[in-house]
Amino acid sequence: MGVSIQFRRGTEDEHDSFSGAEGEITVLKADVADSPWRLKVHDGDENSYTIPTIDSADSLTNKTMTSPKWSGTISDTSSNSLASIAGGQIVFADGSVILNNADVTDQGVTKTLEAMMARVARKNQMILGD
Repeated sequence: MGVSIQFRRGTEDEHDSFSGAEGEITVLKADVADSPWRLKVHDGDENSYTIPTIDSADSLTNKTMTSPKWSGTISDTSSNSLASIAGGQIVFADGSVILNNADVTDQGVTKTLEAMMARVARKNQMILGD
């Protein structure tokens, strides 16, 4: 039989009052049934960082994602469907699309959506002879 390693473990409340050693890994007994155990990495101070699991619902704050691949349904916290992702498109439940600070790449040049729309309008004006 192989070697067994056991990490310290505790509830969320116990972790909140615990400062692990720098680089220490502990096991968090979560209150949710679908992901009952999570790992936490400590920094030697009062901070610890929870390692996300495949089943966990974690927030990404101030992160940069490179080449993400999305699929499935986007839902709110009440499981109401907000949008679906299929075929490279995001389709919103109410049929609307909201783009904030959208950029468009045309022939290798990235421009704001507003600048691109103005360019298309100028081209149409020239073609139609307005």
